[in-house]
Amino acid sequence: MSLKIDRRQPWLQVFPLHLFLFAIYPILALLAINISEVDPSSAWRSVLLAIVAAGFLTLAFYVIFHDWGRAALLSTIALILFYSYGHVYILLKEVNLGGFYFFRHRTLMPVWIVLGAFLVWWVSRKSFRIKTATYTLNLIGLFLLILPVFQLTSFLLQSRSSLTEANTTALRLQTGDNPPDIYYIILDGYGRADVLQNEYGYDNSDFLNTLLDLGFYVAECSQSNYAQTQLSLASSLNFNYIDALSDRFVLGSDDRTGLDALIQNSAVRASLETAGYQTVAFASGFLATELRDADYYLSPEKSVGALNEFEVLLLETTLARLLQDSNRFGMQTAGSELFRERTLFTLDTLDDLSYIQGPKFVFVHLIVPHPPYVFGPTGGPVEPAEVGTTKMQEGAEHYRDQVIYINSRMQEILPRIIENSPTPPIIVLQGDHGPTVASSPRSRMSNLSAYLLPGADIPAYPAITPVNIFRIIFNEYFGQDLELLEDVSLYSDYTDPFNFRVIQNSCKPNN
Repeated sequence: MSLKIDRRQPWLQVFPLHLFLFAIYPILALLAINISEVDPSSAWRSVLLAIVAAGFLTLAFYVIFHDWGRAALLSTIALILFYSYGHVYILLKEVNLGGFYFFRHRTLMPVWIVLGAFLVWWVSRKSFRIKTATYTLNLIGLFLLILPVFQLTSFLLQSRSSLTEANTTALRLQTGDNPPDIYYIILDGYGRADVLQNEYGYDNSDFLNTLLDLGFYVAECSQSNYAQTQLSLASSLNFNYIDALSDRFVLGSDDRTGLDALIQNSAVRASLETAGYQTVAFASGFLATELRDADYYLSPEKSVGALNEFEVLLLETTLARLLQDSNRFGMQTAGSELFRERTLFTLDTLDDLSYIQGPKFVFVHLIVPHPPYVFGPTGGPVEPAEVGTTKMQEGAEHYRDQVIYINSRMQEILPRIIENSPTPPIIVLQGDHGPTVASSPRSRMSNLSAYLLPGADIPAYPAITPVNIFRIIFNEYFGQDLELLEDVSLYSDYTDPFNFRVIQNSCKPNN
């Protein structure tokens, strides 16, 4: 059997293009929204499966109705119901009256079944105008695809051009004999000690004393230069403020593509590689900090059928949310397990890279204690929050637990890095910014800053910001004469990333 097309009719009325448009639109739309944080290639499998599923679904309806146009319409309706269920559930699930939550799966799913049955009956009537519906859905599908396709194309083109625009001029470093390994370890969202004490009721002195005993300098009054990971790391890895690195980061713009290039092809990396260093990077799960072209890019092995983060996110917005919330096939914990697996791999591997010969620059971005909250205080998995728990309560408790866990792991890992290094290593242990659940911009800007600078004549100072740390390192160890910049903290919201507000440092060191 074949699909017969009446060539006398406009093809938009005859050919059910909408079937494939509505199959891929939700995937591309979700990818476009998250394009700055996920690898575009993570969506290809979903697109392929959606197209195949749409074809099989249409074939099944054709067996019943013996009408390709009607079968395609019913398939599109089924796809719309499948893709929209999770979005509707997420939107309505918190609606309650006196503690009774109206929209749970037990109430929403019957509504979806009744709605689906009604639409099947409606379309299956002989009087239903197939060509009109086909034409309308084709136009709607084409219109819907315009925005995500434009966003994705624009992002990919800008990302490619920004790689060549990035100001990553390498310095001519004087290395001498046996230059030290350099570890740049970012603990995402790790706050300063006073913030942890005042806002989370957690005394971090035990961990900080361990760092001091190992020879670290702990900056008591450190603040980050920026409140967001991409801004902060683009700045610190190029030891400059971002407005000095490019003229594209201007007020009113939300284009972050150049930041990724500044992180992945930074001046720090270029300078060290030119001086004979090899770059070692770990999988982070965050597109901007994935240095996949490093000399050594280390990540856990994945099974062929394993879901990636984008696929897990996609399933959360579909009818498959039913399976996730009931934890069928392990789907409820799929996303957190991916995060745990990647984080544990880095923690288990970081302390012994001695098999890599010669000096190395090790870049590590651990998205912890930043959410998602997947580690308890001893490293065990986190149970889902009880219904009614506020996000602030849940966030504060889980954030504190993840600080406790990462502290315990760093207390094990850092001594072993030092022990396994033939030359005393340089280690920068830093929060790219403060806690994401902080009560104020000042708390958000208050980050952990600890530096192991063996043999350095000029140590760091209490109010140092990340923009200056590699200036100090290059001056002290590699014969440079870089001027230290003024330490300025520039806060901005995620939705308006380049609208900065200066946050004064009111912290006073104890000594």
